[in-house]
Amino acid sequence: MTLPSSLRHVLACAGVGFALAAATVPALAATGSTAKPAPVHGLIVQLHNAPSHVTLARERALPQSGSALPREAARWQRLVAELRSDSAVLGELPDWVHAAPQRDPVGASAQLLRFVRPLTAEQAERVAARLAARPEVAWVAANSRERRQAIAGNAPDDRYFAGANGQWWLHPVQGSNANAIEARLRGVPGFLSAWQSSTTGNAAAVVAVLDTGITCHPDLGNLTADCIGGAILPGYDFVADGSYANDGDGRDADPRDPGDWVSQADRNADPARFGDCEVESSSWHGSVIAGIVAAQTDNGIGAAAVNWNGRVLPVRVAGKCGADVADIVDGMRWAAGLTVCKRSDRAGGCAEFVPANRNPARIVNISFGGSAACSPAYQQAIDELRAAPGGGALVVAAAGNAWGTPSRPASCQRVIGVGALNRDGFKTNYSNFGAVLAISTVGGDDGDGTWGAWLTDSGVLSIGNSAATVPADCTLPSANCYFYHYGTSFSAPIVAGTVSLMLSVNPTLSVSQIEQGLARSARPHVTSSVSGFGICSDSNTGRCLCTTSTCGAGILDATQALYYAADPAGYVNLRSADVIDTLELRAAVASGQDRPANSTAAPAVTGAGGGAMGSAWLFALSVATLALCGQVSALARLAQALRRLRTRHRTRRR
Repeated sequence: MTLPSSLRHVLACAGVGFALAAATVPALAATGSTAKPAPVHGLIVQLHNAPSHVTLARERALPQSGSALPREAARWQRLVAELRSDSAVLGELPDWVHAAPQRDPVGASAQLLRFVRPLTAEQAERVAARLAARPEVAWVAANSRERRQAIAGNAPDDRYFAGANGQWWLHPVQGSNANAIEARLRGVPGFLSAWQSSTTGNAAAVVAVLDTGITCHPDLGNLTADCIGGAILPGYDFVADGSYANDGDGRDADPRDPGDWVSQADRNADPARFGDCEVESSSWHGSVIAGIVAAQTDNGIGAAAVNWNGRVLPVRVAGKCGADVADIVDGMRWAAGLTVCKRSDRAGGCAEFVPANRNPARIVNISFGGSAACSPAYQQAIDELRAAPGGGALVVAAAGNAWGTPSRPASCQRVIGVGALNRDGFKTNYSNFGAVLAISTVGGDDGDGTWGAWLTDSGVLSIGNSAATVPADCTLPSANCYFYHYGTSFSAPIVAGTVSLMLSVNPTLSVSQIEQGLARSARPHVTSSVSGFGICSDSNTGRCLCTTSTCGAGILDATQALYYAADPAGYVNLRSADVIDTLELRAAVASGQDRPANSTAAPAVTGAGGGAMGSAWLFALSVATLALCGQVSALARLAQALRRLRTRHRTRRR
């Protein structure tokens, strides 16, 4: 297929797909303000084997031999004295040494240790760390003041939120068969409605992103030397093999993404290691996922995200050629607060452990996968996460983009496997499908397949990076740092972000309740009255009608999920299925089958190099650099035309 000259002159063929050469995004100053952390009014401290307050009160009323009162008083006196002699604590609280110690009972057997004045969040974190290091202390928690959940009064003012070619995937559920395709949003989760009726989210529900690492971006608020800050928490790099890591070493505390490109020079220099890896540019995949979940929202710049105040824990597990299962398993465990080995003694023992994760996540997003069956290594880690301290952690995983059986770990038990839908609510051309999936949501319709010319959309707009190798500086006018994305890789974080909103509403939800809530609150899969538009099967692998046997419990509904979170016992879902019958769909069906049938099974996804999960599994990181220079522009119209012509003119990453 040949591109018209009117399009060719504005296109540049980049390694990650076609970029609109004239559509560079101006540098975006981080002008949005973030809420100042609330002061901390003391620390709640739990000692090991502390008697209950009821027991102590009974002993005060009825003195008896062997009383626990003197022992507990002595323990606290010793703890306070040691704390006051700690130079690090005195540096934070110099006036506390002269004040009478005050502590109050909290909960069953904990104590609230009060100080002369409120602490900043940073001070509280440092003092708590000194306390928690003492052998008699079981745990320490900040006595911070909780606020009522924020509700959006209006749509966010982020520059690229509005419009049919903007972040339509965040807009309310709307449209009917009579509307133009751009106005039909029957497959979206309806985030704007959820924000306005329930919450815009908070920072407590941390999402761990197991991926390629993180880059600095104005919309993440992490423009620091280490790319930590704003929406990004201190993470870790679990890529053990330095050759694949591309950063000169193995596991370390630097989760930055140095790029995962593979060159022909790599293949030539080390064919044993890189010979079966695809030659490709860097994907910046982890940053894209982080942006979908927690790009800073309602700050007047760039793009919006699912959780306006969300925080992402970057866990780097992938480098050149993909990710090793061992690195992913260890990354999963560390993300949830479990102990992980950093350096082996090569004799089955651990010579050094990874420092404890100080920000354990209850949500773990994995947008990588492989075609093999779920392994015991995966399943054991998944089950360990569910039993992790703090209520357990839930794994959300992308189904994959090979038109057949879901990839692992989405195929494992007790995982939220996520398929991709188009804006009208039926399966995209590329998404895997099967009974193991838990739920589906939009992932962008990429224009591939026989029906692509009628049913394509602009994709999931979020942050990105235009550089082919090392990351571009997204504060520079020459850097393109917002993209349209397509694939189940980007459906998964939409679900993970929804779970973070659910935990913002109700942090006591168990993993099982979250699973049940996603399923019970889902909208029924769409149906259709168009003859010839069939349900998904191995003989009908492209765009097709989902059922609970192929695409999970239904279509993700953010508003309903938050209603469930607020009242799990009383929640009732009364939504009914939409019936799809549009001119575009009728024209597409009349053109023939969207995709060929699967002859035996879905195409195999091979691991690349030492990575058990090849980076080729990543799908369509960027199709076109986003043209954003006004509500309607010549470039926007060109982008519309391009979407109908680009099918065979872009690099696919699955």
